[in-house]
Amino acid sequence: MMNAIMGNALSGIVPALLLDLHGNLLYANKQASGWLQIPEGEFHPAGNTTSLHFNDVIGKNAGVYWPMLCHLLNMGKPACVEMLCYNHLWARWQLTAAGNYYLLSGTDISGGRPADTASVLQALPFGLQHFSQDGIHRYANDLQQEIWEGVDPVLSMPGYCLFDEPVFLETGLVELFSAALRSGQPISTEVQLGYREHAINGVTRILPAYYEATVFAVSDQQGGVSELVMMTCDITEKQLSLLQLRKSARLLDLIIEHLPIGYIQIDHFGYIRRINQTLREFFQYETGKDEAPFNMMSDPFARLYGLDELFMYVMVHNKTLRIEKQLDFSRDSRWTAQSREVWLDLTVFPLRDPVDQEQVVIILVNDVTDRKQKRQMHNLLQRNTEQLHLFFDAVDMGYATMEQDGTLSFVNRKAEEMAGRQVFPGENIFSVMPELGNASPFKTRFSAALSGNVSQSFSSYFPRRYKWYEFLITPMSDGTVSVFIRDITDSRNMQKDLFRANKQLNKLNRSLINQNQQLEDFAHITSHNLRAPIANLKALMQMHNDSTLQHEREQYLSLIQEVIRKIDETLNDLVDVVQIRKDVDVEREELIFAERLQHVKDVLYVDIEKSGIQLTTNFEHAPSLEFPRPYLDSILQNLITNAIRYRTLEHKPRLHLSSWREKGYTVLTAEDNGLGIDMERFGHKLFGFRKTFHKNKDAKGIGLFITKTQVEAMGGSIRAESSPGQGTKFIITFKSE
Repeated sequence: MMNAIMGNALSGIVPALLLDLHGNLLYANKQASGWLQIPEGEFHPAGNTTSLHFNDVIGKNAGVYWPMLCHLLNMGKPACVEMLCYNHLWARWQLTAAGNYYLLSGTDISGGRPADTASVLQALPFGLQHFSQDGIHRYANDLQQEIWEGVDPVLSMPGYCLFDEPVFLETGLVELFSAALRSGQPISTEVQLGYREHAINGVTRILPAYYEATVFAVSDQQGGVSELVMMTCDITEKQLSLLQLRKSARLLDLIIEHLPIGYIQIDHFGYIRRINQTLREFFQYETGKDEAPFNMMSDPFARLYGLDELFMYVMVHNKTLRIEKQLDFSRDSRWTAQSREVWLDLTVFPLRDPVDQEQVVIILVNDVTDRKQKRQMHNLLQRNTEQLHLFFDAVDMGYATMEQDGTLSFVNRKAEEMAGRQVFPGENIFSVMPELGNASPFKTRFSAALSGNVSQSFSSYFPRRYKWYEFLITPMSDGTVSVFIRDITDSRNMQKDLFRANKQLNKLNRSLINQNQQLEDFAHITSHNLRAPIANLKALMQMHNDSTLQHEREQYLSLIQEVIRKIDETLNDLVDVVQIRKDVDVEREELIFAERLQHVKDVLYVDIEKSGIQLTTNFEHAPSLEFPRPYLDSILQNLITNAIRYRTLEHKPRLHLSSWREKGYTVLTAEDNGLGIDMERFGHKLFGFRKTFHKNKDAKGIGLFITKTQVEAMGGSIRAESSPGQGTKFIITFKSE
């Protein structure tokens, strides 16, 4: 059968050998027998005294043994070996799989080939080292010697015993050799062999060096182990990329865990995978070990309030939903200790898990119960107040009904007392009380009530009467207008205390609104700036996994590392912004503009000297400011670096800083003569996160965003005036304490 296979397919074409799966020769054609000085034709099975093995015919002469060659073929690498044959020709033997056999075909490559086996081993694309069965170093090719050179040159010196090295006992390399000796099979593992220096952007870092090590035992003719061979491939870049990916994942996990709103992740079966710390505190409950996991599709409480339908809609339609839900947690005490009725603002959106590629659903939970209750209380209070006013106005308030042109139809006694005379039907209110006409607040509110068909309530001071009056102008369904008037002169004097209380309440309300806006901004920025790079990362990983070419896979790995670096940079920027918005109570101190500017100039000395920028100032009208020192330094530094970065080539860059007081605020302006910007096109994006408008390789689009965040976190504001080619002027208004 062997003769038939080889005779029909290969006889007379190329030198060829047929081997079984263990490397035993089964057949050699005429050309191969002449090159290798072995009999032609079929060989006996393994175990027979006349049988031959690959290692006897080629391996021991070329230094490349059967396990090594098979390992290369399984890895998808060229499985070939070069040797000097008995006919004084250099031959390359190529191994290919042929069903349950292996085919070894020879090619004459004598032209220019050296006449020694060592040069073949030096051409291998991986580190190769031979050891005795006792771990004594015998030979290492150049690539393996380079590997040891970075760890310890003694490791590639003759006579060195690898088994005596304590470090390799800890890393498992010695155990790898022992396993190969015990099993007789090739054993592979990933191992850290040492550390190497990496220079990045002028900074030298010490990073670990990772390798894939494969060890196999070479048997002699008696079946004993003649030597141990180790192959090493550098996988440092792959391992460092995986470590960086895990670091980014941990950072994202940390951000999610400490989000100021609740976070729930649900798998595609409806089981809750995770909730963050905010939500655990909200539920006031930790799941017991013996309890079944919560399932959104089968839990009675979730189905009672339609949470299962909400989950299914998002999964099926792949859409994001935002909805407010009123839930009574007193109806389910298994999962939470809340036991009260709450209003939750839910943002539900689908997401594909980057690890297992399964569809998951994310729910962001914001407790808006207090806001809802305040709104309900406000509406109830407003209705009660209107009813009380209607009741008391008929008794102790001035009351009048009139047409829409001001013609009176009825005036009660209290209103006549306020007018100072008797008023007759048919008279006009603007004639009875001329101070209500023209451009008075009453006239303005009267017109607004008619045009909007809504009640207008206000108070106004009348200097000639030394009186404060409160008015309620109400359009009626029959087309007439009712006016209620109350003397509030005495109560007005007590409103200062009420004003201060209202001011505190308004401050709290603005803080709540600002926090909600910040949460929405953060969710938008996170979704916008992380979704694209993560999708890109997934695509690159898929292309890497699908590729069979080593150089393409390495190229994809480098692209993956760049995407990971950008994700890490974006996350770090987001963490900085979150920290700024969180530290609203950061310590303020009295700062001198000139002193802080000098400090920043010292920090930016090289950039200022290199660019030749001219800095001029005028701080005499407002030399100091009460403000957090790190924020002011950061603002000044961003203004100067912007003026340097976006300068023109036509003239020398300039920046003029000026400050003054205005209506209780401190104003700082920074005016440069740089490239400028088209405010009509880009003004609304100028202070956006990672927004750039010039082809500047150093621009990141984060400086102005952080400056705006720092200013607004302290209650101030920033705006810009600019046009292309005319420079830019930034106006920053600092709120005084």
